[in-house]
Amino acid sequence: MTKQDEQIVNTREDPQILGIVNHVVNTLLKLVIIALFAFAAIYGTRAAYEFGYSVFTTGPLEEAPGHDVEVTILSGMTRQSIGSLLVNEGVIRNATVFFVQATIYGYDLKPGTYILNTSQSVESILLALSAGDEP
Repeated sequence: MTKQDEQIVNTREDPQILGIVNHVVNTLLKLVIIALFAFAAIYGTRAAYEFGYSVFTTGPLEEAPGHDVEVTILSGMTRQSIGSLLVNEGVIRNATVFFVQATIYGYDLKPGTYILNTSQSVESILLALSAGDEP
């Protein structure tokens, strides 16, 4: 073994150097974890804000006059399933926003057949579905 090889081996076994390397690795690991938490917090906060904003500011799917869509709400359908139906029928954009608005404002959605328009706001649709389809 050459003298240079012996110095490399001795350096690897030196407790002071190992302590320094261990400290540097631990510090870098902590910084990476802190950065990941910061990123998650910023991203989560932004996503929560955008969702909350959309719950209270969602406009109609189309500008007036839009077009009429006949939708049948069956007995036993949940707010979430009604929201999904409305998305599938092209009346609203987001079933979750519909569900949250219906839940927050306490709408009692009634079964029936409705003529809805793509230019109606979610609030207007909720009002129509809670009034029922009776003349």
